[in-house]
Amino acid sequence: MKVGVLQFFGWRDRSVPLEDIYARALERIEIMDKTGYDAVWLAEHHFSSYSVCPSVHLMAMQVAARTERLRIGTAVTLAAFYHPLRIAEEIALVDVLSGGRINWGAGRGFDPVEFANFGITSEESADRFREAVDIVLGAWNNERLTYEGKFNSYKEVEVLPKPAQKPHPPVWMAASSEGALDWAADEGHAILMDPHSAHDEIARKQRYYEER
Repeated sequence: MKVGVLQFFGWRDRSVPLEDIYARALERIEIMDKTGYDAVWLAEHHFSSYSVCPSVHLMAMQVAARTERLRIGTAVTLAAFYHPLRIAEEIALVDVLSGGRINWGAGRGFDPVEFANFGITSEESADRFREAVDIVLGAWNNERLTYEGKFNSYKEVEVLPKPAQKPHPPVWMAASSEGALDWAADEGHAILMDPHSAHDEIARKQRYYEER
């Protein structure tokens, strides 16, 4: 069994300096690195104190600098809100500088406030997310990327650096709905389950995914 921790950066008590929230979390992660944990998964959120971590890529770089063996997961890169080529570049860069310790987790998001402020509708977010995943994997797997999609198109673009892990970091997709589970299973992606669901519901979805 491998054991990891989903690390939020919640700031419920605003009388506590935000710097202290980060310092305590990073101290906890350093202890995990020394005591046999497999991975830390960093939670990205925007525009609230639920988890004040607007860039799991930047946070992953800080974690990489302060640890030696712990794997570092993004849980998740909210891919619908990013330019997909930047995701490919930034995750690959952290993978290189961490010595190949990145697990890339991606999702489309669920918070209406995030959708509204990034100018992405909930209706198109799933298509944007899936297209971004295709582009990131294409950028990692090909010397030069040519892609024609609904939202993005590229011709013979060289995306650098390439990840240290070959052919690329392990890929995990956030999946809660049956539609998302269907897509992840069809594409062969590992899944990250909804941490807010009851255990029975998570078990049901896991069985559904495995059968699919």
